[in-house]
Amino acid sequence: MRRLTVPGLAIAFVLGVTAPAHAAPEAPSVLPAVTKTLSGASCSTAAYTAPMSGYLDVRLRGAGDWDLELRDGAQRLAASRGFGGREVVQAWVQAGQRLTAQGCRADGAGRNAQVAFELVDVAPPAAPAGTAKLVRVSGTPAGIEALEAAGLDVTHARGEGWADVIVSGSEQLDLLKRSGLGFETRIADLNESAARAREADRRYAATVGAAGSPLPSGRTEYRTYEDVQAELKQLVEGNPGLVREVVFGTSFQGRELSGVEIGSDVDGADGRPVYFVMGVHHAREWPSVEASMELAHLLVQQQDDPRIADLLARERIVILPLVNPDGFISSRNAFDLGDTLGQDPNVTLVEAVAPFGGTFAYRRKNCNGEIGGPEVPCELAWGVDPNRNYGNLWGGNGASSDVTSQSYHGPGPRSESEVQAVWDYVRTHHVTTLISIHNVAALVLRPPGLKGAGLAPDEERMKQIGDAMGAAAGYVSQYGFQLYDTAGTTEDDSYAGTGGYGFTIEMGPPDGNFHMPYETGVVAEWTGENEHANGSGGLREALLIGAEAAASAADHAVLQGTAPAGNVLRLRKQFETLTSSYCEKGIEPVVNVGLPIVCLTGEQPPQTLQDEQDTTTTVPADGAFEWHIGQSTRPFVGGGAVIETLTDVDPPLATFNGAPGVPTETVNHEFSLPADLPADKLRIALTLTPPEDYDIEVFRKEEDGSLTPLGSSANLPGENEEVVVDAPQPGDYVVAVHYFAAATGLYEVTVTRATVSREVTTGHKEAYELTCETPDGGVLERHSLVIDRGQSVALNLGCGSGPSTFGDGTPISGDPDAPPPSTAPAVDGVPVP
Repeated sequence: MRRLTVPGLAIAFVLGVTAPAHAAPEAPSVLPAVTKTLSGASCSTAAYTAPMSGYLDVRLRGAGDWDLELRDGAQRLAASRGFGGREVVQAWVQAGQRLTAQGCRADGAGRNAQVAFELVDVAPPAAPAGTAKLVRVSGTPAGIEALEAAGLDVTHARGEGWADVIVSGSEQLDLLKRSGLGFETRIADLNESAARAREADRRYAATVGAAGSPLPSGRTEYRTYEDVQAELKQLVEGNPGLVREVVFGTSFQGRELSGVEIGSDVDGADGRPVYFVMGVHHAREWPSVEASMELAHLLVQQQDDPRIADLLARERIVILPLVNPDGFISSRNAFDLGDTLGQDPNVTLVEAVAPFGGTFAYRRKNCNGEIGGPEVPCELAWGVDPNRNYGNLWGGNGASSDVTSQSYHGPGPRSESEVQAVWDYVRTHHVTTLISIHNVAALVLRPPGLKGAGLAPDEERMKQIGDAMGAAAGYVSQYGFQLYDTAGTTEDDSYAGTGGYGFTIEMGPPDGNFHMPYETGVVAEWTGENEHANGSGGLREALLIGAEAAASAADHAVLQGTAPAGNVLRLRKQFETLTSSYCEKGIEPVVNVGLPIVCLTGEQPPQTLQDEQDTTTTVPADGAFEWHIGQSTRPFVGGGAVIETLTDVDPPLATFNGAPGVPTETVNHEFSLPADLPADKLRIALTLTPPEDYDIEVFRKEEDGSLTPLGSSANLPGENEEVVVDAPQPGDYVVAVHYFAAATGLYEVTVTRATVSREVTTGHKEAYELTCETPDGGVLERHSLVIDRGQSVALNLGCGSGPSTFGDGTPISGDPDAPPPSTAPAVDGVPVP
């Protein structure tokens, strides 16, 4: 899709004139660290007096499990309660403010810990003039995308011909008005709306009383960072043998990425498949952490329920509630516009428009920037969108190289520590189903994220799972690209690299907003007691459907047999992951009046990432193992992609010609699809005569005369336009031809019925390297293994102390380097009996 401004929105080129680029602000100075030792009692303190106003960064380092709080007298300013001894707290402070850092150690932790205080010489960003609004903008995809290029926050609550946009302050509102795009205001003041929502939460809590909400936890309000950490610890400490901690890595600012693993005999060694659920890639999406935490509470509280007990016995369920804890803290702790540091000594954050980071409570990205290190306030960092930073197809459509964009993809693929932590977990565990929870579009999305990539080889089964989850929650199930093209997303990276199914669930309700009342945005979505789910189970049921898919052996592969007890079986595979071609980091050049986008630095060729899967299981004491694994051949390699081919049915259903010499803004052409002429799809194509620039939109005309958008096309000047309508229903339709940069009116629009055929492109099989090793890594035996989804291979491995055979006793004697067969599973190139 081209990137164009509409009148008044050009920020890089205006009629070919280059506008000044935004320069990165200078890094603020940081005072020398003041380091103190905590020792002795289970809880000990260190005092600090701020020599000047600024931003205070406090870090604890200790052995074992320590917790950290920052206090001003009895007032707690910030807290960190990770599973380990690396804690981070941060707060805005005033000159002369007397502060106390309190560290508390758990049983078994080291008796001493170091606490370092660093003060950043920086002032809070100023509040913008005017209020933050949520508006629904109507227009072509190019016009809406131009708003993002101009610095507005275009959310992923989108549909055909519209998108919800957060407009921060009067300057952005003026930009929107000058754009000429139509819009309606959904929420006139987001801060006032948030205040009303929090009041609704208080009324709801009073109504339900001590009984609490229908959620497993009974909660009635959104969690804070401290709430999440405390509950994770309680789940682990209160449920030995069922719940254990998982530390995935650290965030940009150094916070622990904490999660839990839940399963029967969770500490035992076995080869169960993994169901991976995560929340809060995007800082402002508070309901996603709620759903993740409620799933954990559900599994613990109802572990004896037959359905849940079966899942806990058959798989390991891994939950990471906060992929982006830094951004979440900035968003969750934000104050309303108009607050200023100094009105109240306990105010720790000021609501404002950060430079390119977004309005604070509605921040989307992480806290990485170019104005210093992790001690710099998140509110001053432009940040990276973690869900555009993953490796597969990184840098393509739907991600931006513009650091000011809310979909900025980062300086390189998997450059962000949060993203690398997720990828490292996926590549070292057999994650058979992955779900990334977001909000607020009420959708279940499945790969691919880019329309031009071809459908997934597992499209039929992933659609079946996605449709079932969508039906339970009352959400629309669709391809990722049907929301809009995206590149570098979580599930596309994991699915392409490992073959594990991947989905994004965009929590509802339809037409909701990020921080709506808790009862509406969390409780009713979880239970399904709302109009769109209509009591069909809600998000609770959707997540359990995903868990059942993860546990199903028909949806992954199984390696079973015998081997000497205590030895380690390892599956390893090295492979390459390609990014998209991309424009290097900067301010994206944008042009006006229909001229194409230009990458000033020159478009860069795709990068090749050297990736590796490396997973292990330990042979149990009885020598019999059952290891649930992913298929050896990655999707889009063996079998490649599923390519749809459209075949037109003659004659055309309708043909329209423009009016020569009558330039206009828009011309509407109407046609009908009779009930006796069914079609798999409708192809609506505009063919140019001179190389001008038209855009088209296609609508279904409803009985009341209203128009429902079905698709649009806005290609570069001189390119033809085409819209394909899936599963068209009999009735009346409208094709709107927009004279984007055209005057002659010389075009032809053809409406054709089409049939669809699907073809799987040819590929090749990939093999794992299977090794049997001693616990210290010594390789005892080595094989190649080819195994497909739904297949099971039985092996009896001698691991160097005896012969290795197939399950039926046939010796394994093939050449490890022999090419694998094209169909059946094989070990060392020999088909499995």
